[in-house]
Amino acid sequence: MSSATVRQSIRLIDGDATYRVAAWQELMKTSGEVRVEPEEARRFTSDSSWRRFGPVMVGRITTTAFSLVRTKEVAERTGLDHVFFNGWESGRGVGACGRRQMAFDVGSLSVTKLSSAAHYHLDDVTFTALVVPRRLLEARMGPVEPINGRVFKPDTPEAMIVASHIRTLLDLPEMLTPAKAALAGRASLLLLAACFSKTVPHLVIGVDPDAEIMKAIRRFIDDHLADPDLDAALICQQFGLSRSRLYRLMSATGDVAGVIRRLRLTRAHREIAARRKTDLPMTEIAACFGFRQERSFRRAFQQAFGYSPADLRARVRSGASTSLPEAGAVVDDWFNDL
Repeated sequence: MSSATVRQSIRLIDGDATYRVAAWQELMKTSGEVRVEPEEARRFTSDSSWRRFGPVMVGRITTTAFSLVRTKEVAERTGLDHVFFNGWESGRGVGACGRRQMAFDVGSLSVTKLSSAAHYHLDDVTFTALVVPRRLLEARMGPVEPINGRVFKPDTPEAMIVASHIRTLLDLPEMLTPAKAALAGRASLLLLAACFSKTVPHLVIGVDPDAEIMKAIRRFIDDHLADPDLDAALICQQFGLSRSRLYRLMSATGDVAGVIRRLRLTRAHREIAARRKTDLPMTEIAACFGFRQERSFRRAFQQAFGYSPADLRARVRSGASTSLPEAGAVVDDWFNDL
């Protein structure tokens, strides 16, 4: 897992107003429907940068005027819910989240969750964002509903501490080891729990260091499946672990090489069954999942599922129903439980 910055810019020279607004709508579709007035569309631009630290994301966004609408129906369809902590650095905005009216002034901090109906209008703003999976945050501080839709004023400790923390994360060195990135993510969860929990933050008590390290290792494996050099030695190097410690951590799922192999095959099966790679040559599909040779990929796939990847693709093309075999689903679910 890398914490390198990912930048996305939409500039006046990139195309006409329709194209630029459509590009912003695509980037923001997870949060809701973007609406831009015709007179604002002509000058619409945006610039954003994002980094991932373990389970959390941080970013800084600068954009000209637009509105964001998330209807009740869209909010109710949210899968994995997330909580957004936004620090407002310039410009101004107003809106509502759930039943709460909101005004975003420079220096304030707003808190919203993705599963709430909302609408906002923002005028030439720059703001930072810390995005946290709701279930992870609530495991540390209890329900987030009391702070959902709240805006903390610029002179409050919550606004100053959290906004400063987000800026610190954005200023960390471009490339961190997975272990250091995971540490930054855990520190973020602890800080939020300390700021917003009405009781002693749960993270202070009962932390399982091995569980946290395992989550970081699983994310690293998941992010590097295409790397044919992914193995126990690489994981040990990235996390500063001995081979024996790594094997103890992975003991619940079998040997490290076996886990990586099963996950690669599981993801390959899922991609083919979902018709996402049906037009690629089998050699390219093999490479996407870290197999240097198509022959070894085909043999491993046959052994794991009882049929070849070509057979699966033929079934998909014929319209036959396919699902992930039980053994594959188990390891895939284990890796998704981050």
